[in-house]
Amino acid sequence: MIERDTLSTAQHVASAIAQAVRGGHLVPGQRLTETELASRYGVSRSSVREAFQRLTVDGLLAFEPHRGVTVRRLSRREVDNLFAVRGALEALAVGLALPVLHVAPARLLALQAEMDEAVEANDMAKFSDANTRFHGLFPEIADNAVLTETLTRLSNSLYWLQFRMLVDREHVFASNVEHRRIVEAVLADDRSTAEAAMREHVVASGTLIQKLSDDHFARA
Repeated sequence: MIERDTLSTAQHVASAIAQAVRGGHLVPGQRLTETELASRYGVSRSSVREAFQRLTVDGLLAFEPHRGVTVRRLSRREVDNLFAVRGALEALAVGLALPVLHVAPARLLALQAEMDEAVEANDMAKFSDANTRFHGLFPEIADNAVLTETLTRLSNSLYWLQFRMLVDREHVFASNVEHRRIVEAVLADDRSTAEAAMREHVVASGTLIQKLSDDHFARA
């Protein structure tokens, strides 16, 4: 059942669906119904319907004739386009957040320490969680609502691909070196290097995803 707080019930449902997709509990192409999810989360069908609408706009879900609402499957071209935009926007977020994080780096360093520990322990769940918070820290500190909203939508579109990539632990853990380059540049107050390091990190993630077999992607 969805717990209520100041956010709307529909937003709670949308967040729960997004998390289910990211965790692999809902898969690309899977059909979703208002009745089933309303029962699962203990909410009204109208709340589920509104959540579907929000996530369709975000790009996580899709409406298909004769099938209804499904978890969206991306084409290779769409993945390339999404990562190109995401790389540019995450680099912007780093640049905007750097003056604050350079002076007060405690949260950034704590997240890096969590990822280091997760790699050492071979703990993929812990690494994934810390990685999500690491990438979310920069737009949060940048304090730009448009930037945050746009990056959230891009992340929703990429959730299932990010999950698939986690299967290859070696490559995922290796990306922690890229995180350290970003942190080092922030500590050095080097904006251009920090931005470039983030952009390269995001592009590298997209390259790994493109190595997946064709059955992970929709036809262009």
